[in-house]
Amino acid sequence: MFSLPQMLGNVSKAYVQSPEDWAQSVTDVLRDAAIYHHAANGFYRAQCEALGVDPATIKDINDLQSLPLLPVGMFKRPDAKVLLTCSLADVETETRSSGTRGVPSVIPRNSETMTLALVALLGTYRTFFSLSGGAGLFLNPSDPEASEMGLLKDLNILNSVFDHHAYLVADQAFDAGEALEHLRRWEGHMTRHIVSPPFLIDRLLRFLERENITVRLDPFSMIITLGGWKRHTAEAIPNESFRERCHDLLGVRAVNVRDMYGMIESNMLAVECHLHRKHVPPWCYISIRDPGQSAKEIAPGETGTIAVLDALSTSYPGFLLTDDMGDVETGTCGCGRTGQVINFRRRGQGGGLGHCPVSIERYLGSGTAANNETPALVKA
Repeated sequence: MFSLPQMLGNVSKAYVQSPEDWAQSVTDVLRDAAIYHHAANGFYRAQCEALGVDPATIKDINDLQSLPLLPVGMFKRPDAKVLLTCSLADVETETRSSGTRGVPSVIPRNSETMTLALVALLGTYRTFFSLSGGAGLFLNPSDPEASEMGLLKDLNILNSVFDHHAYLVADQAFDAGEALEHLRRWEGHMTRHIVSPPFLIDRLLRFLERENITVRLDPFSMIITLGGWKRHTAEAIPNESFRERCHDLLGVRAVNVRDMYGMIESNMLAVECHLHRKHVPPWCYISIRDPGQSAKEIAPGETGTIAVLDALSTSYPGFLLTDDMGDVETGTCGCGRTGQVINFRRRGQGGGLGHCPVSIERYLGSGTAANNETPALVKA
């Protein structure tokens, strides 16, 4: 079994624990996280008390479904600071969602959460992609252009493993011809990789088709995508067809075209192995909920609302009810990794604020918040 520091210190081994050790490890780290937030966060403690839940009594993985969930829509509210476990003064950065549904989510993270998330991301990338050197072509804005867009930060962290990289979205414009020039310039000098939201990869592929150009990248080149199609759903194509087009027009092997699934509100990032199965990190747990009864976990294999339990967050409770729909599988993957594999199906309708046992209005009006002082706790 692995503690959280042990998981982050050896990410590769944490992904290949025995199924029994994985179940106990993820239970232990999430129980510890829930105990921390229960003690230090009055709002989350109120949720637990409303449901009669004491995080300290969690013993096995089935008990995790009893933990209260915070709907991600809460992060869109102007009074969302009530969700904080840390103090406002400890918030290091605020990241924002794309706001495709109107109001963007604003996610505060303190320095401890940022450090844990960065270590986890780099370890995960190294484990799944084995990247070291080469050139990365990023078909997305650089941090100075989109410093608050969280999912882009996840992509941009990849630039630390490359010898050279370039960003090709500037002033919200993408030039496929310029992308082609970079790929040609690096040819023969270093292995070329492309990192991008899938809709921009698709635009590059359409450009190559229209101009009747075929590019052959390198034997170990990778295409790494994150973010879905969102506003570009009319352009979306099935994953298998997308991989085939990447092979036909860029010469990248299908096993090296990898997608990832994540969300701005959580530190969880599920990365595809070479079998195109998205692995949930061993410090997170996915619970699939009945869309009509969010407190009810549904049977394995059934599609429902995705809930994410994340042990990395110390700035706010990382136990979130998302708007996304999907299902989860548990066991040992053909790639040798154990734990959960998530299958994202579609975006949900949102509007899950009513699923919180104690509303923000009720909590703020109770007088409890004014009398609550956040203890000075250090999360182990």
